[in-house]
Amino acid sequence: MALSVRHPAQVLRLALVIALTLTVGAVLSAPAALAATYRSATSSGWGPSPAAGRAAAEGNARAELNQQAAAAGEVCSDVSVTTRHLYTAPDGSAWIYEATASGNCVVPPSLSYTVSRTETRQGGGASPSVAVENGSQAARAALLAAGQACTGYATTSSLVYSAPGGAWWIYNVTVSATCTH
Repeated sequence: MALSVRHPAQVLRLALVIALTLTVGAVLSAPAALAATYRSATSSGWGPSPAAGRAAAEGNARAELNQQAAAAGEVCSDVSVTTRHLYTAPDGSAWIYEATASGNCVVPPSLSYTVSRTETRQGGGASPSVAVENGSQAARAALLAAGQACTGYATTSSLVYSAPGGAWWIYNVTVSATCTH
């Protein structure tokens, strides 16, 4: 197709189509993980003083923003909060504020679970199941403290001591998992 100078509208139209095609191609090929979503959430809160009312509203707005982000599989950073006073009870017993929390939210990179970890803790309780549960909780806490995030938990237990009449039980509980660190 030959373009002639007599049809400048054709040249302009072609240039616009090419520019639009390049722009759409660049947008669609950009990695989604790098794209941040600007989110904001507004909530209210009250307290017996201006500081308490403001703090409650700000906390509620941050919680709402985090809920929005979590629903989208995102985490937010650089969160800022603006607050405005709405109402004070005539006797000064309640201060109501409204706050808006805003920030950039992104999908965090996926975790790589590559480190096998094992922790053993003793647990005691008035029944075998309570003793094993107490030991399991302590062992999982130790795993998470070292491994930060873990998956694929496996638990084994062995009896250490049982008081006469079954009044108290002590178990060694071993928990294994694959963790990120």
